[in-house]
Amino acid sequence: MLKIGCAEEELKVPLFAELYGYGHYAARRNTGVHEPLYCRAFSFNDGVRRAMIVSSDLCTTDDQFARELRARIATKLRINPEGIAFAATHTHSGPALYAESPDTSGIRNAEFRTCWETTVMRVALAAFLDEEEIGSADAGRAPLEKPIGKNRVEPEKNITDPAIRWVRFRRPDGSVKLLIHNHGVHGIADSGPLYYKVSSDWMGTANRLIREQGIAGYALFLQGPAGDINTRTTCAAEKKETVGVELGSEYVQYLAAGLADGKALPLGEIGFALKTVEFPVIRQTPEELRADADSFRARGRNDRERDYWAVNAQRLDEMALLTEKGFDLGSCHDLQVIQLGGAEIFFIPGELYIEPGMTLLEKAGAGFPLAATVSNGSGQYFFTEKSGLRYPRASSTAEKLFGYYEIYGYMHQLRFRYRNDIASFVVGNLLAMETALKG
Repeated sequence: MLKIGCAEEELKVPLFAELYGYGHYAARRNTGVHEPLYCRAFSFNDGVRRAMIVSSDLCTTDDQFARELRARIATKLRINPEGIAFAATHTHSGPALYAESPDTSGIRNAEFRTCWETTVMRVALAAFLDEEEIGSADAGRAPLEKPIGKNRVEPEKNITDPAIRWVRFRRPDGSVKLLIHNHGVHGIADSGPLYYKVSSDWMGTANRLIREQGIAGYALFLQGPAGDINTRTTCAAEKKETVGVELGSEYVQYLAAGLADGKALPLGEIGFALKTVEFPVIRQTPEELRADADSFRARGRNDRERDYWAVNAQRLDEMALLTEKGFDLGSCHDLQVIQLGGAEIFFIPGELYIEPGMTLLEKAGAGFPLAATVSNGSGQYFFTEKSGLRYPRASSTAEKLFGYYEIYGYMHQLRFRYRNDIASFVVGNLLAMETALKG
């Protein structure tokens, strides 16, 4: 017998807390709420094992915070920590939430961190206590008549996520307890006139409409592979405040239409695997890092561009100093797989590009697969080898920012650049974990 519990609570954002996203040193101080942020928890119990997913309407998750809160929840609820996952919806209009990284896309706010941690613990307990029997489950793919996203790295090919993947859990009386929906597009619609407003973006609109329209009692959005996918338009482009709502409403229309074509899933057993992995990086000497910093300082056609590259150069100088002092600037992140009967979710600690993301879903060996990026940690972009080869060095000339930026933003986390095989590394490790879990 499968039981599921759900809970959610609004995240209160302090006035003038800096919002995270849209580049470094953006200084986006919150002046109010456009679309509220929520923290949600979902408990899955097969009578032997429990899994739990905690989702927050934020841009990223943090490795350290996820590990700390996973341990606290596991201790309080007496469940296996390997079955607890932390996900973010990837809105670019929520507060920064990271532990020690000097990432400059948003200054940390101590009051919000406390709010988030206490809210996580409350909704985790509430979901645990809300568990009730599930009578059936089904899953499917809702195709999009028109993409809500566009490929920012390769606009000529414009490969985007073609469908919404969904899993639906019904109570014995037929009512829908939970709908999980999974699609890959950045949460950047609510920009421009909403630049200084808290917003859960188009994803928040989608979750709200799913409940308001009676499609499900609770909705869990998991951000799919979207490292290179922007929304097809934004509030900044349209000069109006309704773009996020319009895209979210359009998305829900496609989703609702596709719910008629689901296939039954076995409720089955819960399984999970969590593994801390050292990611492949290009290790550099202090001299090499400073040479890259000098190449950055030589860039820029105007004062604004020169300031941008000077900030990157400063971070590289700091990396050189840390390397001289013996610090290891490699990257270790958590990969996780959770199986819920006939469904399985791959939790990815960063922004995987769309093509390797589709490869992961196509090669998954069992059940109905979903890919949840920006989960359990902030590993930044997992780009394709083709993208890496296009810009082999920091001094490579970028014909456009996107494509280069995803590869060469690593210094803002004071870690080495990933190797060009980073995406295939992530996909391969997740598939190997899935195989081991089945075996």
